[in-house]
Amino acid sequence: MKQKLPINKYILVWARTSIGLSVEDVAQKFKKNPKEIEEWEDGISSPTFNQLERLAFEIYKRPLAVFFFPDVPIEDTPKTEFRTLPDTVINELPPEIVKLYRSAKLYQLYLEELFDGEKPPEKSLLDKFSINDRTDISALTQEIRKELNIPIKEQIKWKSTETAFKNWRAAFDANGIFVFKDAFRNDAYSGFCLYDEKYPVIFVNNSMPDSRQIFTLFHELGHLLFKSGGVDFRSREYINQFSGYYLDVEVMCNRFANEFLVPPDEFDSFQLTVSEAQFEKLANHFSVSREVILRNYLERGLVSQSYYKEMATKWIKEAKESKEGEDGGGIYYYNRKAYLGERYINLVYEKYYQKKITLDNLAEYLNVKEKNLPAFENYVFERGKMR
Repeated sequence: MKQKLPINKYILVWARTSIGLSVEDVAQKFKKNPKEIEEWEDGISSPTFNQLERLAFEIYKRPLAVFFFPDVPIEDTPKTEFRTLPDTVINELPPEIVKLYRSAKLYQLYLEELFDGEKPPEKSLLDKFSINDRTDISALTQEIRKELNIPIKEQIKWKSTETAFKNWRAAFDANGIFVFKDAFRNDAYSGFCLYDEKYPVIFVNNSMPDSRQIFTLFHELGHLLFKSGGVDFRSREYINQFSGYYLDVEVMCNRFANEFLVPPDEFDSFQLTVSEAQFEKLANHFSVSREVILRNYLERGLVSQSYYKEMATKWIKEAKESKEGEDGGGIYYYNRKAYLGERYINLVYEKYYQKKITLDNLAEYLNVKEKNLPAFENYVFERGKMR
């Protein structure tokens, strides 16, 4: 008979239920009878160490050590993190989003370990700026743009949304806000953020077009400026269910993102004719989506609500079809690089080569199997520089 691991059965139950999974869900992932999972949670038997690793890192998104704790941890939850969302929305978060929330919390823990509990920049962007219901959004966007040192003249040189996202991400990272990506497997959510005085993070849905990912960055920055976590919903139908304070916050975050990416003075300098060709031209100019451009038309009364909805629906469908048609070759290492970002990867390897973390730590922080680390490093780095 195999030896039982000395894990806490109550923590097994807590880790599963906190992410919204049933015993049957876990059993299906392991291709096992639910009775076997129940026996793990009843303390009759235990998973093997390899099975526990899979539970921790792939399914529950928890540190491995937590399963050996004597007591169930007391921690933040989506309800305490996403204070600017109604309870009805938080309670309906699907398991895949709760799982990503857990992953984001894990990255915050990793960042604290990698920085030895110190703040990355002594004074981050969120220490210098904030939003409340009396904030002059136009003035705030101008001040933050100056702080990031990216004038609109620089932005319009980028010419592609891929380049724009990379540059904005680097600016956020340099100012104390780490950006991670993942495939959300739920197109209703474009991204979310978790506030922390030292290690605020933004998670972006990599399945979305680059132009939408850019808007998500700034929508979530808006939430962080409220000193709270938040969610960027892909469909405005979610927002239509909000009222009062919750609606005001979402409107302000959307306005902040829009005015930052498309400064009104620059936008109004163009001839605002109503045509898809002009929408495309302006989208390319600002490195944003056509939907963001059309929203500016709508707010100026240049198009109707029905026209906006018709075109936005059409473009969302086109973007989805285009994404589905892309060649997925590359693949795992390419995705890990995109998900983690250059600064985080460099930070992890820097600590490893300084002998401040072990090879096991390296694999854990990167979520790459130890045997695959040489291939990952070879793919990501070339002649000592990030590809």
